[in-house]
Amino acid sequence: MFEYKKFTAFLASMLICVSATVSTMSTFAEEDITELTSDTVTDNEVSDETAPEDFTTDEISLYSMDSESGNINSGDFEYSVIDDNCICIEGYSGTETDLVIPDTIDGMTVTEISGKAFGNTPDQPYETISIPASVTYISEDNPFMYCPSLREIIVSPDNENYIVEDGVLYTSNKELLVCYPSARTGNSLSIPEGVKEIGIASILNTTLTEIKFPSTLENIRRFGLRGNERLKSVDMSGTALEVIDTAGFAECTSLNEIILPDTLVYIETIAFMNCSSLADVTLPDSLVYIGQYAFTGTALTKIIVPDSVTEIGYGALGYEDEDTPVSDFLIIGSYNSEAHIYSTDSDDEYGYKNEFQFTTPEAYAEQAEYDSLDKDIYGDFEYTAIDGEAVITGCNSILPVVEVPSEINGMTVTRIYTSAFENSTAEEIIIPETVKTIDKLAFYNCSELKTLTIKGAETIGDSAFVMCVSLVNLTISGNCQTIEGDEPFISCTLLENIDVTDGDGAYSSENGVLYNKDKTVLLVYPASKADKEFKVPSGVKEISVSAFCNNKYLETVDVSGVERIGAYAFEGSKNLKKAILSDSLKTVEIYAFADCPAMNSIRIPASVETISDYSFGYRFDDSGNNSETDNMITVDGFKIYAESGSRAYQYANACKIEVVSGTVEIFGKNVVKGFLWAVCGVVGVLVAGLVCFGIFRKVKKKGK
Repeated sequence: MFEYKKFTAFLASMLICVSATVSTMSTFAEEDITELTSDTVTDNEVSDETAPEDFTTDEISLYSMDSESGNINSGDFEYSVIDDNCICIEGYSGTETDLVIPDTIDGMTVTEISGKAFGNTPDQPYETISIPASVTYISEDNPFMYCPSLREIIVSPDNENYIVEDGVLYTSNKELLVCYPSARTGNSLSIPEGVKEIGIASILNTTLTEIKFPSTLENIRRFGLRGNERLKSVDMSGTALEVIDTAGFAECTSLNEIILPDTLVYIETIAFMNCSSLADVTLPDSLVYIGQYAFTGTALTKIIVPDSVTEIGYGALGYEDEDTPVSDFLIIGSYNSEAHIYSTDSDDEYGYKNEFQFTTPEAYAEQAEYDSLDKDIYGDFEYTAIDGEAVITGCNSILPVVEVPSEINGMTVTRIYTSAFENSTAEEIIIPETVKTIDKLAFYNCSELKTLTIKGAETIGDSAFVMCVSLVNLTISGNCQTIEGDEPFISCTLLENIDVTDGDGAYSSENGVLYNKDKTVLLVYPASKADKEFKVPSGVKEISVSAFCNNKYLETVDVSGVERIGAYAFEGSKNLKKAILSDSLKTVEIYAFADCPAMNSIRIPASVETISDYSFGYRFDDSGNNSETDNMITVDGFKIYAESGSRAYQYANACKIEVVSGTVEIFGKNVVKGFLWAVCGVVGVLVAGLVCFGIFRKVKKKGK
């Protein structure tokens, strides 16, 4: 965050100077400017660090007159010498309203016009200004900005560097719009193709109500369109605009619509400050930077900030003025994004704290949809009618057992709306067979819910069971086709049993464990299922994502026949000591056996081709001393038993985990192969000896 107190003083100084171009009716009245200026901060304190990227100290100094310049006065003109034959006009002290710049003064050619040539106070009387052919450079700091009565700029047809077209001054290549005279008559401007920049204060305080922008436009420089109080709508969607510089549209008080292009990268400081009619704006996904006070003083009550934005300056969003936040201002963005950070950003040193409301685009859209519904009450239920069917949108029951009706006022209940049972205190909820769809977050934070029966739903939305921390028993319709999300029961820490009724759906269950229909994929092993040992059914080929995650009781698991173990499959299974892997196993995904502290070794078959990061031998470091982003460390004393050169052997070496090769497991014990072969040899010799001894005895007995 910028040092905003210093920067506020800087902004005030600029606004004081530029405000001179407007009448005493300007929205920045003299008393308002005084309020913006800190008694303890001066313009000279502005540093390169606090100024926007495109500002330099030279540019800032252009807004104050240098009384010790050493310029030369000749009649009413003041000039500086560039070289022996060329001069720059620095000022004019005459009273002419139709000012003609001569091509020579004192025998030297007038080639330049400085930014202060026509004054730096708002009372300059010029109505027309004529520029000779000799002028090759007009300061980019716009010497016309203090000429509120200027109707016309006249350029010699012989000038090779500047032209006037439809009363507007451009560079001869028409890439820069230099000046639209503030007092020019007319209310419409069509900027021609080829123009890349709107120059500093070049369309300042005009009577324009309509401006059409060219596709070639790339930059609106500081104060470029400031103070156009009659301008209501701006469409720049067809441009190549990348930068709206400082105060680019500031004080366009009637502006109520602005369409930004998908090329825009920077919205600089106070760009739309005091655009008091602007109540809505869509920021493009290309945007990276929103400068200090960029939208201060607008009518915005909410704004969606794209994830592309990586910096938001102090006071940029949600402020009536530089100190007063907008009541109930809503910021919409992704969690952990810059927008999310800005919504609660603070700085004790400078005494500010943002306390804005925040939500995601998805939640905002859902809330808008919910608000648009025509809802009614039926008993303890809130509902709405959609296509002749009843949709449960809320439940106000305080009873321990809640049974959803199958019909309301003659309409079949077919759907449970998003968050319909959020924060319900029910201990048991029964959903009838008529309900075919359960939306996401339907049972969010039903913290007392112990038993949930879903008799007929075919679709269960994402995160439907999030924070159902007391849920013990869940029954799912056998006709269910979809349970959305990779970890639908991750927060159901007390879940003991999942049953799937008969039906033609995509799921099945056995002994409280959830599988796909044909039991080739084990989907969920409940976190509080109390068995200490578990062997997967013979047909299971895959363990799904987080399937056994955080189980409290399991000590031994046999996954013989399994070919793939998904990410986080056994993560956090605190009592798991032993896992028997299959000789058919091919893939073990990230964190599969992470944070299983009771497990001190594992045998990994040579069949495994892929082992992802932190699959074996890692735990979470809770000491706070780990600087690694993933916060994972290896388990002390952990061993991997694997064949030399196998993928498991390589994984162990890469992770600096002890690896033991040349062993086999017999009756749960790891035996060195060499010793086993020696034992087998001895046994073989003994067996052979016994055989020979038996034969010898038979022969001897026969001989008798």
